[in-house]
Amino acid sequence: MTTTVCGRCKSSGAVTDYQGRQDGAVVWTILRCATCNFSWRDSEPARAIDPAARSADFAVDAGDLQRYPKILQQ
Repeated sequence: MTTTVCGRCKSSGAVTDYQGRQDGAVVWTILRCATCNFSWRDSEPARAIDPAARSADFAVDAGDLQRYPKILQQ
């Protein structure tokens, strides 16, 4: 099941970056959060992508993104 809720910052409205297809059918989707740029494949286990199952150690506060250092610049 594809979710558009970010597993890292819990923002909604993720965008689809790519869809893997086999025989014309979508078999997985790569999504990207428009708020914090976290990317995930919808076929990953819930502990990696579901905000309710993902460790809070990896969460970010979408309301205060400036507090996090930028490692890579676009």
